[in-house]
Amino acid sequence: MKLILMTVALLAASTSALAQPAHDMAGMSATDHAAMASNAQGVGVIKKLDAKSGSITLQHGPIAALNWPAMIMPFKVDPALLKGFKIGQKVTFTVKPGATPQVVAIKNAG
Repeated sequence: MKLILMTVALLAASTSALAQPAHDMAGMSATDHAAMASNAQGVGVIKKLDAKSGSITLQHGPIAALNWPAMIMPFKVDPALLKGFKIGQKVTFTVKPGATPQVVAIKNAG
């Protein structure tokens, strides 16, 4: 009986770990982390800009090179790169992945 209860408890714990959202970067595999070793390109829309803190929030499409689904997320950015951009603008960008992803290049997408 103890064995059955322990098995059920282990299955319940492992099932909840597998139920994490696909965009949860903490649950990424070793392959996903390896893919993050180099910069990647993305396309998105600016949702927030904060030149003082050096951050930009983008609603971006999937970034296949990083195994990222479409999502809205904040990025660190050099405030000088934000000059001339506004909320709602469509942009292409280069992201340097890591613990704190950083936009290292950005331009108007039209």
